[in-house]
This record gives sequence, structure tokens and C-alpha cells, in this order.
Amino acid sequence: MSNKNAIVTLVIGERYLQPWKRDCEANWTEYADKHGYDLICLEKPLDDSDRARKRSASWQKCLILGQDFSSQYEQIVWIDSDILINTHNAPSIVDGVPTDKFGAVELFSYSQEAGSFGPEALRRMFEFWKVAVVNPGAHDYYTVYGLPHGFDTVVQAGMFVASPKYHRQILEKIYYEYEEKGGPEWHYEMQPLSYEVLKADLVHWLDPRFNLLWLDLIFLHYPFLLNPPRPRSFLQRGLHKLEKMSDPAVATEVRKACLTAAFLNSYFLHFGGSELSDMHLLDTNTRTWQECRL
Repeated sequence: MSNKNAIVTLVIGERYLQPWKRDCEANWTEYADKHGYDLICLEKPLDDSDRARKRSASWQKCLILGQDFSSQYEQIVWIDSDILINTHNAPSIVDGVPTDKFGAVELFSYSQEAGSFGPEALRRMFEFWKVAVVNPGAHDYYTVYGLPHGFDTVVQAGMFVASPKYHRQILEKIYYEYEEKGGPEWHYEMQPLSYEVLKADLVHWLDPRFNLLWLDLIFLHYPFLLNPPRPRSFLQRGLHKLEKMSDPAVATEVRKACLTAAFLNSYFLHFGGSELSDMHLLDTNTRTWQECRL
């Protein structure tokens, strides 16, 4: 231990470890060195029980505060392994987060700031994904899951700031008392985690730029980048027109330009698993908006 705070992630299997080492490790190290964090990448399961193997490893973020190394730190920043950091602009994430509070970004905050675009983004997602769990608002996010009541806000659990001293018990309660609801459309541990920390009045809301979702930005601003599952979808038209006018290399350059613009508007850009391959397209050394131009 050389610092009082640490950044922690869990990366199990080559499918996830290789992209993290290729795209994230140096990027995160630069941020950690700049702001005084230790960086810990866990490569083995924290729970290898039969129950753990039958559900997503994402649940195991709830166990990090009980690890031997955790007691050495005042605050731990959990970051999903599919996030890239704008090291040039991102401030220290723990600054302003009281040690007894759980720092997180609100899931719908970008939509709220975008005004009328919020409902439209959700409508597009539900229309696009036929297997989506339809919960058009924050309150529904909990009640559709089967929780007894909802809240007006939702914790996006891909990144959070927590204290081993104050938050270990509640995170382990979530891990051991809740079961996986179904596939990725149920967001694994996120609904019960959000419900429990909000019920306990623990949350300190962070600037939404600390967990800006690339997929949300695609639906809101760049729908032509989507690859629809069926032909002639309206969301497909822009990309199809582009492909007809040019070769695939041009389409890739357009995607990179959109991605770079999103990155420059974020502190932490979250790729959300389904867009993991896009991480490799981003040059995290980009510094100005002028570099977004084709």
C-alpha cells in the first residue's frame, strides 16, 4: 500500500482480461498515478462456489470490501473493466465524497439533463431490444424487478466509491441475500444494489460524466452506428447509406469520430459490455474537439 485510496476491478477470463490489459491498464495507471490511487486488478473469482459460478461475476464487486487488501484503504473506487478514463480532464473521483457515503452516478441523469431526449432514448432502446425489460422510469426499475417499492433515482453500479469501514456490510448483504433474476437485460446486481443503498440513505451523487454510457449516447445522438438485427430498420439507414457511398474503412472512421467526441465530453466513458470492441477504436491521448473531425 502506498496510497490511502485504491481503484479496483475484477477481470476473469481472457475474453475480458486481454481487452483490459490492451486498452485500460495504461490508461487507468496514468489516472491513478496522477491522483494518488493504488491500482488493483483482480484476475481470480472472489467466490468460487457453485452459486457464484451460476451467476454473473459482476455480482462479485459486492465482495471487494471484505478482501484482505481492502482494510488498508480509506476509500475504494470500483470500476467495471469496460471503462476508459479521460485522464486529461477527469478530476479525482473521491474528492468531495464523504467516507461514510456511497459515491455513484445516477442512471437516468444524462437523460434528465437532455430534457425531452430522455424518454426518446428509452423508447428507442425498448423498440430496438425485443427482450428488454420495459421499465420506462426510475420507479419502475425496482417494481418490475419485484422489489417492494421504487425510488426516483437509480445507482449505475458500473462505477462507485465505497469505504471498507462503512459499506462492507451492506454490499455483502446484497451479494448473499439476492439472486440473479435472469439474463443481462436484468442488469445483474444493479437493481438490488441501487435499492439497498438508496433505502439506507447512503448515496452521494457524482457528476454524471464519471460514468457516461457510450450505448446511451449512441441511441441519443448516433443511432446510425447501431447494427440492427433486422433489415431496413430506421436506425439502420444512416450506416447503410454510408456503406453504399464508401468502403468500410470510412464507416470505421465515422464511428471513431463519434466515439472521440463522446470521450471528450466524459470523465469516465463506460462501454457497457455490448460495445466492448469499440474500446480498441478510441485513442485516449486525444485532447481537443478538433481531433474529432474526419
